[in-house]
Amino acid sequence: MHPADSSSPASPSLVRTLPAVRHTLLRAIYALFVLATVVLFFAARSYGQRAADGSYDHLLQASALSMADSVALVQGQWQVDLPYAALDVLAMAPEDRAFYRIVGPDGRTITGYDDLPAPPAGLPSDAAAKPLFFDQGYRGQLVRFAMVPRYIAGGAGAGLVWVQVGQTRLARDALAADIVLRATAAIVALMAGVFCLLWLGVQRALRPLALLEQELLARPASALHPVTSPVPQELAQTVRALNGFMQRLSVNLDALRTFIAEAAHQMRTPLAALIAQAQEGLDDDDPAAQRQSLQAVERNALRLRRLLNQLLSDASVTHQDQLQRFAPVDLLVLLQEALHDVVPRAEPRPVVRLWWQPHVDAERFLLSKNELLAIDYQALEPEKIPDESPAAWMMGDALMLREAFKNLVDNALKHGRPEQGPVDVTVSAELDAATGLAHWCVAVDDCGPGVPDAEQARMFERFARGAGAAPGGAGLGLAIVQRVVLGHGGTLQAGHRKSEPAGTVVGWRVCMRLHAQVPQETGAGAEPASPSVRRGIA
Repeated sequence: MHPADSSSPASPSLVRTLPAVRHTLLRAIYALFVLATVVLFFAARSYGQRAADGSYDHLLQASALSMADSVALVQGQWQVDLPYAALDVLAMAPEDRAFYRIVGPDGRTITGYDDLPAPPAGLPSDAAAKPLFFDQGYRGQLVRFAMVPRYIAGGAGAGLVWVQVGQTRLARDALAADIVLRATAAIVALMAGVFCLLWLGVQRALRPLALLEQELLARPASALHPVTSPVPQELAQTVRALNGFMQRLSVNLDALRTFIAEAAHQMRTPLAALIAQAQEGLDDDDPAAQRQSLQAVERNALRLRRLLNQLLSDASVTHQDQLQRFAPVDLLVLLQEALHDVVPRAEPRPVVRLWWQPHVDAERFLLSKNELLAIDYQALEPEKIPDESPAAWMMGDALMLREAFKNLVDNALKHGRPEQGPVDVTVSAELDAATGLAHWCVAVDDCGPGVPDAEQARMFERFARGAGAAPGGAGLGLAIVQRVVLGHGGTLQAGHRKSEPAGTVVGWRVCMRLHAQVPQETGAGAEPASPSVRRGIA
């Protein structure tokens, strides 16, 4: 396959990506800095304008006050001796033009430019009024004016005199522009420096990701140990999830390797016996001996088929256990399907009965009012099952539970001596007095000798077979059952089967206890089958 083939599972093109975190952060920081720079520019321009106006307004006010001091009323005549110092103050801005005007109490111009514009709000008549400052256009230029009041006493005609001094804005606008330019240059330099520091910070913050990437890329495919590279706290949960995933993958791979090794080991013996029996039959000229060899071949083939079925069942259960895809299932339906698959149809037919016990005090009722066994195996057909059949709902994996039931019943048929008595499969509802939770008990009773006490500790281990076990078993059935029960959060118990009411030991019993957890959306017919609910089902 070509490395660039998009259909390859390892193709990078299959990875759904979002914009790089580095670029996203830098773009956001860049946009924030541009916005901050614009805001600071307008703030600096406002400050520069106010600073320039404040400085030159003081000059205008000082010049106006000097002129006001030179105004006098002598014998009813106004006398003005303009001070040169006042004009020299205005001459500090050589490119600007200056204008002045002195207005008497009657509003007439005493001296100066008679056409200077008045304040927009008019002149106040109060002698304690403060100096006025305003901008007005005059002779084609914007001029800044200052008006200072001064009360002149001296007889007739005395009153409030206003001295108005104006100056074009060339010098103050140049000062404001210089302040704004210097402030803007400082702001841009500061923002550029901070942006560079943040860029370095982002690079440093993302460096653990690069180290993690290098560690994972440098690993061989078989290295599934936890990640050792230090990561920031924000990535700790992600790395824990990654370590957990690799741990589960490692467990699966170990289970697969163990399964392959055990399968190869378990299949080698029956295959060798099968080949040996076939060769012996081919080499023997006696028809009776050939028939015996063929019968031995058939036994080994059946044993091999059973072993293969159990190995496949074990692998399927292991796979489903990892998926944990639980859904509402009816245990009675699964048991019917399992019995249909596992109970042999050929003679001699073992007797297998399926029982439904809705309450511990109630009598046992046969499912579908028939004994579901080889005597009438057609009762297991779907069309033979009445619609009003009871149900035992729970949340579980149908495939895993069906495989567990098949292995449990098959184990009873294999080792439970069905020729001495029937194999009874009973589904009963029980209520845990400690927790108050309802659960199902699926018990399989046989008439076999069971497992000796000394070997009971190993009875649920894979490929573990007791010393007195019947030939043909692989030691996988109870191990599969235990895995399914543990995967569903249940418990598994095994012990001697006792007759009632005598209490004598008559066989062996294995009981699976599974939680009766049923969601409400399963409908009215799927209500939790607590003992009280199932009490009246017959």
